[in-house]
Amino acid sequence: MPDSPRGKWLLLTLLCFAGAMVYTFPFLRYSYYDTMKEALGVTHTQMGLMQAVNGVAATFGYIPGGWLADRYSPRKLLATSLVVTGLSGFYFSTFPSYVGGLFLYGFWGVSTLIIFWAPFIKATRTLGPDEEQGRLFGFLEGGRGVFGFLVGMFTLFVFKEMGEGPRGLMWVINISAVVTIAAGLAVWLMFEDPAQGEVSESLFQNFSGALKTPQVWVIGLIIFCGYGLFASQSYITPYMTGVMGAVVTYGVLMGILRTYGTQAIGAPVSGIVADKIGGPSIVIGCAFAIAALCMSILLIVPPDLKNLAIVSNVMIVLALCVFALRGNFYATFAESKIPMQTMGTAVGVACFVGYLPEGFTYPMIGYWLDTYPGLPGYQITFGYMLALSLVGILATLFLRRINRKSVPEECSRVG
Repeated sequence: MPDSPRGKWLLLTLLCFAGAMVYTFPFLRYSYYDTMKEALGVTHTQMGLMQAVNGVAATFGYIPGGWLADRYSPRKLLATSLVVTGLSGFYFSTFPSYVGGLFLYGFWGVSTLIIFWAPFIKATRTLGPDEEQGRLFGFLEGGRGVFGFLVGMFTLFVFKEMGEGPRGLMWVINISAVVTIAAGLAVWLMFEDPAQGEVSESLFQNFSGALKTPQVWVIGLIIFCGYGLFASQSYITPYMTGVMGAVVTYGVLMGILRTYGTQAIGAPVSGIVADKIGGPSIVIGCAFAIAALCMSILLIVPPDLKNLAIVSNVMIVLALCVFALRGNFYATFAESKIPMQTMGTAVGVACFVGYLPEGFTYPMIGYWLDTYPGLPGYQITFGYMLALSLVGILATLFLRRINRKSVPEECSRVG
């Protein structure tokens, strides 16, 4: 834990910067899809398969990645992840063949998730006591959004100045590579590993311990519901333009507000509130409840253009709830008294469960929208989101019940 508040927030800012940069390449397709497809000379299916390789590598790597975080220095793991990911960008900027693209996306699954994610979460937890975990993780999520927005706007400017197209994308990738490497060097020079207790060298020992901890599974279910909402909310924009009749530019504007504005506000504010009222699980439960109300409104309000303001406001409130969830997910590990020495493995197991929606949400909703075009497909989608919110409420209540039962048991063991 840093000696001074100034040092703590400086390190948190550094982690925000690192957390924004390390994922630039795997998710560049969301901003430059058509240009990437043209530059790499691949089909839509091949673009999807490259992303799938990344997802598979990440999903099966969460647990061993968690063990690495418990066994090795977070500083070394984070710095290594950032530097090797940045170096891979120079190869990416040559626009390799489809096979090369598959290799890169698989490599990023290792370098940005297996090596990075669990140490990233564990390093954040070490920055403050349990009473500050809400604001630490809230500002982490919000800060990542701010840095992502700033760097994204700068590279977009360069992209346009360089004539757009593959040449502009090459500049975007090379600039991002340099900045990512710089983030890695900054972590290496500025971040100090916290002192920790006994470290288990056995993957099986840490893994079995996490499997036997009920809070880990419940937190995984909470992340599952929250990430499912996060992935599904993007379909509200095409609902407004395709069903309600809003113009496309309005949909883009609302998408930007939903993605960046709500992340920068919702995550840090919810973290501060969590610390003030006594625990992130309270904020998480309230966020799921408000999300359930939002989805109920979307299911009831007629999809007429005159109701666009209502739907737009509901979408913003829902997005604030989603980022309140994301900003407090990992603060629940401290609230549940997960031991620091096995924190990485616990995060790995919970993330394995929690991020499963990443693999099925988009094709599932796409199937619904293709099979039931128009309003019916979106009603099914909104019903699914309502169900996720309700399950999230139940999971949060269950987590609080387990935590309350655990405290007397720990006290009796101490006594």
